[in-house]
Amino acid sequence: MNRHIILTNGRSGSNYLVTLLNSHPQITNYGEVLGDWTLPYKLNSRIRFGSSLFNNYRDYLNYIYNSKLFFYSSQIYSMYSRMKRKERINFKTYTQIKNIGIKDFSINFKRRNIADYLINQTDILVINLYRDNSLKRLISLAAMQTTGVVALKKNHKSQKLHLPTEKILNQLEVFEQEKDEQFEMIESLPESRVMNISYESYFIDSHQQDNINQQILDFLGVDALAINSKHQKILSSSLSNILENYDEVCKVLLKTKYEKYLEN
Repeated sequence: MNRHIILTNGRSGSNYLVTLLNSHPQITNYGEVLGDWTLPYKLNSRIRFGSSLFNNYRDYLNYIYNSKLFFYSSQIYSMYSRMKRKERINFKTYTQIKNIGIKDFSINFKRRNIADYLINQTDILVINLYRDNSLKRLISLAAMQTTGVVALKKNHKSQKLHLPTEKILNQLEVFEQEKDEQFEMIESLPESRVMNISYESYFIDSHQQDNINQQILDFLGVDALAINSKHQKILSSSLSNILENYDEVCKVLLKTKYEKYLEN
């Protein structure tokens, strides 16, 4: 069984990509597992399936990657969730899966003191998904906090946002640091194990997405199939159309190193 991870940080398109990969019959991606808010992490914090199995985060991740029990538990949970939403059930068997993975934030690896996990797990392929424009990442976070929507369904109509400017420079600095740390995690890995994908290049247009999708499937070693996600970008237009206080944001960022993230 081959293994992979979508290494990313928040508001970088990872929910879209997880949904996309899970539409392939030979791939399962469990999503986030290291965050305090995730169901696997909550269960791990409350239930011990052995005296030492979950004593550290490395064992915890290895269990998730290799356990048939976890696989079928996730399939049953997914089936139940889809039934409640009246969606098509997509139950998979362990024998049909060729690549199994997770997606998680590089900051979570740092918080759990396992930033070297991917170095030691030499068989895990890494899809390094990042968002170059930290300003749009910040705005996407603000949109999620305002609407409570993590990933939009198709045909959703958005409204303009007001982005508070008091802390914008500090917030952008944090996002830039997270991006640097994300790349630090993979800099020691061989190129054959890493596929770098920027949010900006991936979402240029549908033709570009299709091309990159097929590159991803080839990278993961599964059959080339047409795959689609039900999610779409939460920000789908220019900054001037997204922000009601666009001029105010421009004034704050002009003549700073973040000016490059503004649109003309």
